Order: sequence, then structure tokens, then C-alpha cells
Amino acid sequence: MGAMSRRKGAAGQGEFAAMLRDRDWVVDQLTAGLSTGDFIATDPQRVTWIVEVKKCASIIPAHKKQAIEQGKKRRLRWMLANHIHGSSSWLVRRQNKLPEVWHQKESS
Repeated sequence: MGAMSRRKGAAGQGEFAAMLRDRDWVVDQLTAGLSTGDFIATDPQRVTWIVEVKKCASIIPAHKKQAIEQGKKRRLRWMLANHIHGSSSWLVRRQNKLPEVWHQKESS
């Protein structure tokens, strides 16, 4: 993966982590280089998720497969966040939950 792609990925992870924090989630970064998700997050109900973030133009089935595999590796529930190209919104898919579209808070 090239440097530009890594920067884009890190920016997407930061944006989505901030969105989770705005929703009262706790976000823990993982050590770089591990192939087990981008970070771990705990929701307000104290359920912990392994989170995979994708900020690219396409939403493809391989992304969900990767998130599921990472959940199995970490023995955590999986969450996949795909940025919706051209918007400030994200398609959020979580294990045993219906897909949702989450919107970033407006800057004040």
C-alpha cells in the first residue's frame, strides 16, 4: 500500500473515530501493522466492537468479509464503516444489526 493510500486510510479512521466519540463511544487505537481491524470501540451499552474503516469510492463485498474475519480473530463483534463517496455520511454495518447510515455532526 502506498503512502497516499495510508494517509487516506488514517484520515478516514480519524473521521469515523471522531464520529463514534460524538456518539459517546470509547475508541482505542490498535498497534499499527496488525491485520486485525483499524481500532476497537465500545458503545454506550458497553459492547465492544472491532472496527474496520473504508474510505474509498466503492463499497464492495470483500470489505464485509474482511470485517467478519477480523471479528473472529479478535473474538469481538465486528463493525464495518464505509464512507459514502461525495458526502459526509457513512454506511455502518455491525454484527447482528441492520445497516444504518450515520451522518457527521455539522460544525458549529
